[in-house]
This record gives sequence, C-alpha cells and structure tokens, in this order.
Amino acid sequence: MKLSKIFEEKPKQWGFRGDPYFWNHLKGLAENMDMISPDELEDWIKKEYRSLSGKALTNEYGDFAVIKQFAHGGMSSGGVDNEWWMNEGIPLLKSRLTKL
Repeated sequence: MKLSKIFEEKPKQWGFRGDPYFWNHLKGLAENMDMISPDELEDWIKKEYRSLSGKALTNEYGDFAVIKQFAHGGMSSGGVDNEWWMNEGIPLLKSRLTKL
C-alpha cells in the first residue's frame, strides 16, 4: 500500500487557496512512497513545505507562505496556511495513517 492512500479523500475546508495544491503535490509524491510512521509523515510534510517555500512550517499564529507554483488567482492565491496544516491537515493525515 502506498502513502498516497491517506490523501485520497480531500478535506471539505481549507485555510488558503494554495492548500489544496500543496495537498495534491504531497499526494503526487506519496504515490511512489511506501507507508511511514506518523512522526515521519509530519517531518516529510515539513521538509516539503520548506523546500517549496524556503520557510519552516510552524504553528506560529498567522504565518503562511506564498508558493508561486500554487498561485492560480484570488486574494490568497498560492498561500499555504501554516495554522491550517499544523492544526488540521497534518493531524488528519496522521490519524488516517494510524488507522491503516
């Protein structure tokens, strides 16, 4: 089973407009990855975020990155919301991984 399994069902709500694109980016990479531990998953997501944005993914309130490849129009175009990923996205994915 590949890691991409945990990305199949998308969340109903996102932080910024770039969040679904970052999700899809991670899913695409995960199609070639075997399952990993929940802690390894969090580390991997943070490394991918840093490689794309040049910033750390932290839960500092209000922090975000604009990733140009995810910019497709709108006020928060390309914006990836740290708070959403730390409080919603990563916990959701870790929970799904643990259930598998």
